[in-house]
Amino acid sequence: MKKVIFIAMLICLIFPSNKEKILTLNEPLYNIKSMKVNIDYSLGNLVIEAGQPDMAVTGYLKYFYQNIDGLLEYEKFGSTGILRLETEVDIDWDINYKNYGKNKVYNESELYLSPKIPLKMNVDVGMGKSTLSLQQLKIENFVLDCGMCETKVDFGESYNPVDCMKIDVDAGLGSATLKNLLNSNSDQMEFECGLGTMNLEFGGQLKHDVEVDISVGLGAVNIEIPKGTNVIFKYDGSFLSSVDLDDFSNHGDEYRSRVINDANFTIYITGSIGAGSLKIKWIEN
Repeated sequence: MKKVIFIAMLICLIFPSNKEKILTLNEPLYNIKSMKVNIDYSLGNLVIEAGQPDMAVTGYLKYFYQNIDGLLEYEKFGSTGILRLETEVDIDWDINYKNYGKNKVYNESELYLSPKIPLKMNVDVGMGKSTLSLQQLKIENFVLDCGMCETKVDFGESYNPVDCMKIDVDAGLGSATLKNLLNSNSDQMEFECGLGTMNLEFGGQLKHDVEVDISVGLGAVNIEIPKGTNVIFKYDGSFLSSVDLDDFSNHGDEYRSRVINDANFTIYITGSIGAGSLKIKWIEN
């Protein structure tokens, strides 16, 4: 059965329909020491994960060229590689993404990045489904802006071997789920949730203090933290705000996990909550 599926996928890539175009990349690493990943993907499904160590990037973009402009390119500047993926939709086009009727959309892209070199990732996704599996990748900086899409990000079970300067995530109308955030090896995290839903799972290893800034408009942010972790939380809100804290004690303007171990590192969470909601609950290690 797997062989049949693989052959069918291969045929689709080699012989696309007359309304589709396929761009591919197969770039060796050579002397590249770091890479910038710039993605502006307005519509479709996107997959990013670790690939072959000695290949800077392999992957493809398949898009509906009659109403969408697509770009997939890789350039080298000295020892830095720059990967660009872009799609731009005709604003006069009547999009029908979920209901495959008159205007069908089959846009999809898969990118496989080298786990050998540090990556600075700037990802902007619009409508569709995005899955970013960052296990084994060396993430130096991570910026994500997601609109009406369903986005899943997993930093993996292993600890990022390079310092990640910052994680900056902005979710609009869709949903964003981020797992194993502590394994990102970042001490600065910023999350903004507009009208959508954001799920933040702080799984992984806490090897230093982490400062987390969260802004909630009309949306909902759900936070999961392993039991026994030092957490100090404070927030600004209004009578429209909803805050649900599981087993915290109040100390002035701060809320602290019931047991604080001074020998361990701490997650400091600051929230600004409008008419939305924020919930923190404990999970098993």
